[in-house]
Amino acid sequence: MMKKLWASYYDAEFGQIRNESNHWTLGQCAVLGDRCVPICVDFEQGQIGELSSLQREAIRQALALPSDVLSITAPLVLQNYDVYREMIGDEEMPQLANPIQVWDEVTFSYIYVPPHVEYELDIPTFKLIAECDWEPEHGLEVSFRNGVADDADQIGETGRV
Repeated sequence: MMKKLWASYYDAEFGQIRNESNHWTLGQCAVLGDRCVPICVDFEQGQIGELSSLQREAIRQALALPSDVLSITAPLVLQNYDVYREMIGDEEMPQLANPIQVWDEVTFSYIYVPPHVEYELDIPTFKLIAECDWEPEHGLEVSFRNGVADDADQIGETGRV
């Protein structure tokens, strides 16, 4: 018997969730500055429609990010930029006068909400996945726990590629 491939799923709280290029993407998006960023989820245990209460809270937090989220998280991302800048040398990358300028070097891809049970996460967690000019091979991953950014690293170092 052939397994049914789902194109979309309707969630009572978040509405339509579409399967796009093997990623489940909410119809709603998170707003970061003036940009709308898609939210992708992996359902718990691979079961279509199965979102844990922690995943649901992580999605709510991503949808409710404050309007100044970019200025709040800029120092964390700038720290990642500066570490990389020191590794490759100052001549390759300019020093930024204002931390908020780091976002000029970043292109948002999506927000990823991992399966919390499978990854043994005990607080609402999501990751901003982005391309960045200073690390084009690996990109940037900013982790949010309880709605607050607390880590910035290369994609693949701490999460899915």
